[in-house]
Parts: sequence; C-alpha cells; structure tokens
Amino acid sequence: MRIFIIKANHAHTKADFSLKDLPGTSGRIDLLCRSINSAFLLSHGFRKNVRVWLNLNGPPNPPKTIRFEGSEIRPKTINPDERSIAKLIIKALKAGERIKDPSKEHQVLPGIHISNLTFEDIIRKTLKTAKLYYLHEEGKPIAEVNFKGNIAFILGDHVGLSDEDEAFLENIAEKISIGRKSYLTSHVIAYVNIFLDNLGI
Repeated sequence: MRIFIIKANHAHTKADFSLKDLPGTSGRIDLLCRSINSAFLLSHGFRKNVRVWLNLNGPPNPPKTIRFEGSEIRPKTINPDERSIAKLIIKALKAGERIKDPSKEHQVLPGIHISNLTFEDIIRKTLKTAKLYYLHEEGKPIAEVNFKGNIAFILGDHVGLSDEDEAFLENIAEKISIGRKSYLTSHVIAYVNIFLDNLGI
C-alpha cells in the first residue's frame, strides 16, 4: 500500500469557506483537492492501493483529519475537478462537528472518514504497519531508496512542516527527495506514484 500523509497548516476545520474561492477562503483546501486528485486518479482508472490522510490545522477547531481509503471508495466518488473533491471535504467537516472523542473515526461515505486525530497520532498509527519517508528537498535521492512493503510518505503544504514537526519525525521517518527544488505537493505525489509504478511496486 502507498500512504500519503499531508499536514495542512491553515486549512479550515469547519465548512465555512466558499466553493467559488477555495484559495482565498479555505486556508488552501484547493491544494488538498489537487493532492487527492494526484494520489488516486489515473486517466482511465483509480488507484485502490492508496490511502491519504489530510490533517487540517486551521481555524476554528483544529485538528480535523480526513482519511481517504482507496480500497473502500466507491466508483465515481472522486472526480478530477477541485470543486467536487472540495464538496467531499465539506461533507466530512460537517460530519466532524459532532465528534468529541479524539481517537474515534466517523465514516462519512464508504472509504472517507473524519476524526480529531493529530499529526502525531497519524504518524504513530502509520508507523505500526508501514515504513515512513519524509519528502524534503534536502533528503536522500528517491532513486537510491530500496522501497518494499507498505510505504508512507509525509508531506507539508505550501508552508511546510514546522521545526517541531521535523524534530518529531527525526528518528521516525527517513528524509528523501525527488529533487532540490521545492515542488507543489500535488506534483510531488504524482511524481512518487509514477516513480513507484515504473518500479512495479
């Protein structure tokens, strides 16, 4: 399985933003929509072997975490356009308003779950079943990594991870890189998927 964990520092944790202006009103949930697109969608297909964790930390009630489970998502639930993916996030955030238990997930749709899990919670859960890699410009070149088994990739948003996040990951995730330039999160995910496809993983 391929797992992508995305920490979104300013993404709104309540459905209080406009679909007509996602970049300006949502704390860059548009970035997360493009990342979901890159993680799951092929030209004429859908990746069932992918899991995506969106960890939202913006106002007004952080954190909120949405898990997309490719093996459970029904056909045509995820479409290529940002607006339709944003509607799924809105549906999840509305369902998440009534969650009190920080460790409990609530199913919104088949394969889409909402919770109050923190970034650290997600990392600890994932560490039990997968090898963790932190994608960063200064990491080891991805071509030199020997991937096997379940693989989890940690990414920041347009802001990146904090010093505290990086300190937490230091002895947990191996730092790897697709290049020395800073690329869009969605582009990094697409690159990683294509790279692993070519390896036959």
